[in-house]
Amino acid sequence: MASSWHRIGNATALPAPAAGQESRMVVVAQIFYFVFLMMVFIGQQPFASRTQDELVAMAADNDGSDLFKQALFIGFALLLTVVQALRQHPLKYRFTFWPLAIMLVWFLITCSWGVDPFVSFKRVMQQFIVIYITFCALALIGPERLLTALRWALISSLLICWVSMPLTSAAVHPPTESDKALIGAWRGFFFHKNIAGAVMALCFIVCGNAWIDRRKWYYALFAVMAFVFVIGTKSKTSLALCVGMLAISNIYRALSDNTQKRAILLIMLGFGMVGFLGLYIAYQPTIERLFADPTSFTGRVSIWRVVFDYLADHPFLGAGFGGFWQVGANSPAHDYLNQQFQMLTAHSHDGYLEIWVTTGPLGLALLLLSFLALPAYWFLTGSTRENQHLMVPAFAIWVFVMYQNLLETSFFDKDRQVWVIFLAAIATAHATFKAKPRPQWQRRRISSREAFHG
Repeated sequence: MASSWHRIGNATALPAPAAGQESRMVVVAQIFYFVFLMMVFIGQQPFASRTQDELVAMAADNDGSDLFKQALFIGFALLLTVVQALRQHPLKYRFTFWPLAIMLVWFLITCSWGVDPFVSFKRVMQQFIVIYITFCALALIGPERLLTALRWALISSLLICWVSMPLTSAAVHPPTESDKALIGAWRGFFFHKNIAGAVMALCFIVCGNAWIDRRKWYYALFAVMAFVFVIGTKSKTSLALCVGMLAISNIYRALSDNTQKRAILLIMLGFGMVGFLGLYIAYQPTIERLFADPTSFTGRVSIWRVVFDYLADHPFLGAGFGGFWQVGANSPAHDYLNQQFQMLTAHSHDGYLEIWVTTGPLGLALLLLSFLALPAYWFLTGSTRENQHLMVPAFAIWVFVMYQNLLETSFFDKDRQVWVIFLAAIATAHATFKAKPRPQWQRRRISSREAFHG
């Protein structure tokens, strides 16, 4: 007797427990995660009046040595661990995102050859804790509650920023800024107007998608408020991306049941990133004149030149995680600076270059695998009509951050807001992809007659 495999349909997903039957521990874990997000968004010194030089110096000092922040984050991690130990329900997610874990191990290894291995080590440990908190919360509460906590943390931040505008002058960059392009830009309680612009753009995307899914009027209101705030921040990158990302995410929504068309959309988005590089090559002199001006786009091209010059001399291993900019007087970047303002530069203004220059080609390859290739596969094959309320906003955040990192640095950027939001979106997408019903295959015996006739 021969045998063959045949598909008998989709495996049924486990039924989700009713809201009233959820363990109290799930609600407690969701509250912990919401509070963690709010602490990340607000930081320790909201509304403090600071000059641009002081802002950059504070960024340089963010090497993981803040004992209060260390205790706070470790406390959140321990609380979630205790909740997980006391849980009375199965985990809603089991960690299988091993490329991310391998990438963190590689980052830890690169600390050994940094100019200050201890600073690099502390910065890696920050990443371990932030990532652990995100995925531990996901395991306890599941992707739907995780995304809900993120949405309401964004909305809470939006409301605080708007309320702060008439109450304190610190909600706007003051005339004392050394970077004159910042004067008058809205920042709310955030560290910098570019951070405020990115977070409010993501709030606009998330609330816009929530309104489309739920048709609740207040989500439309929050989306409009977030968009107006993005305009007020004068953040060019975020303003250019937010409307496009909302449109692209809704094209993706419309293609939830068509894998082939979703593939075309993803290919077009990939060509968009390649096209950005192509435009730079084709119009390099014009672009460099525009971007190299410190008052225009923060002098990005001259900053990128510093990175490329270092990579030409050190092509294989990089400077060690977090070990290129602002690591004291021995920072490797100091030997390659080409303009005075770069002494205040805290990162490469390109997330891909930042990982490349600090962790080498292997680090960049792991980044592209973990955050570009694998999520593209999840979004290509994991979206359905039933889970699109999770996959669509996660897709929008993913595309936004992929493009934003062409001009900003948010990948593994300590405990910064955009990075933590991105982690939540990646965690949501992975858990939702894993939970999608898969075709079930069953072995069936074939008689000799059937085998003979094919």
